[in-house]
Parts: sequence; structure tokens; C-alpha cells
Amino acid sequence: MTEGIAKEQPPKVVVVLPTYNERDNIARLLPALCQLPVANLHILVVDDNSPDGTGELVDELAQQPVYARRLHVLHRPQKLGLGPAYIAGFKAALGLGADLVIGMDADFSHQPARIPDLLRRAADCDIVIGSRYVPGGSVDSNWGAWRKLLSYWANRVYTPLILGLPVRDATGGFRVFHRAALIGIDLDRVRANGYVFLVELIYVAQRLGYRLGEVPIHFPDRQHGESKMSSRIALEAALRIWQIRWRHRRLTRADRRTARYSA
Repeated sequence: MTEGIAKEQPPKVVVVLPTYNERDNIARLLPALCQLPVANLHILVVDDNSPDGTGELVDELAQQPVYARRLHVLHRPQKLGLGPAYIAGFKAALGLGADLVIGMDADFSHQPARIPDLLRRAADCDIVIGSRYVPGGSVDSNWGAWRKLLSYWANRVYTPLILGLPVRDATGGFRVFHRAALIGIDLDRVRANGYVFLVELIYVAQRLGYRLGEVPIHFPDRQHGESKMSSRIALEAALRIWQIRWRHRRLTRADRRTARYSA
């Protein structure tokens, strides 16, 4: 063995978890993430001052040896929306030196066991989506007919028709981003607040010419806590699709950001 040659470090993977009243789920999710066969994995919880004490619990857990230097918490003063939470978390992850950033829900609708598959697909793509609507993907069998129809129509008909997206699950939030892709997107130009933020982010990426891939996932319903989705939110998202198309219609590969985010 040649002396003096340092081993190449595995890429730094940072999982970004926006939370609001997810105390029960986060206590189970963090161990599940740490047990994954993923080297150099870190976790960043972005908590919107949850009344149930989610943020305080994560602060306590971060002091345990098992989470030493792997678990980070970003406290925000109040519930300010999913989009701003993700943007703050993604910027903080880049500041931590992430090579790959994973966005996912904290309620086990996005199953941690699928992360290695998403990371393998990221070897060939700039952004990977855990998709319910590619072959092999599925949703919870307890979903009602109306919910299934609404989700399928939004992702397989309405959004692709208006935005011309090449993906089948534009509203899916289980995603892996390469560092260069997040920097190039320029997070400050993604303005949506609620769940439509996920659509705007992927549309901007597509306009900028980033390679998009999908991996099939099963999407179970949450077992603890309450869902933040409602019919009003879904309708608002549908209307804002047109706004997203107009706002970013002129973006091209030449508009990729090159400046770095600092810690």
C-alpha cells in the first residue's frame, strides 16, 4: 500500500427534513436514516417552531453520540410555508458542504429504505424524483377514489400538458439533487410557497437543461400526525401552474447560476 495517499472521501449526503408538529415521526425517522447503508450521511431538520416541541426534541437528540456531527437543526420563528422551508434547508445544506441533497417528508410517506435506490440513479442524473407514477410506483391502497384521481390527473395530465415536463410525478417531494444543480437553479428565483413549490423547482430545472430521472416508490399514508394537504391547497396549486409557466418561460441553459452558496 502506498503511504501518504489519502483515501477519497465518499460524497457528503445531507437529508433535509422540513417539520411542523412531527415530534412522534421524527423520533422514529432519525434512527431509520442513520441505519441506512449510506456513507457520510447527515441530517438537517428545518423546524417551523412546532408547538409540539419537534425542534426541541431534535436539539436533545443531536447531543447523543450516535448523532454526533451528523444531526443539524435549523429553527425558524414560525410556520412560513413549505417552499421557504425547503429553500432555507437547501441553502443550509449547501453551506454544510453537501455534495448531494435529499428532500423528503418527515412522516414516513417517503420511506427511508428507498434512499439508496435514489442515490444510485443520481449517478446518471442531476435530479432524481421518487415517483408514484412510473412503472413499479404506487400510492396507499386506502386512498379514496377522488384523491387518487386528483393526484393522477395533476401529475400525468394537467401539469405535463401546461409545463411540458418530462417527469410523471412533478408534485412528488422525495428528491435527490446534485450540489451543482441546486446552485445552478438559483433557489432565490423559486418563489412559490406551498406544495406548488415542488412543481416550480422541477420546471426551473427542466428549463435550465438539467437531467431529470425518476425511481418508483410506494407512497403510504402517514401513521402519526395530521396531513397538511387540503382541497383548497390542491386547487391553489393548480391555478399557480400557469403563473409558473409565465414566470420562467424564457429560462435557458445560459441562465444557470454559477456563484457558490457559502455557509
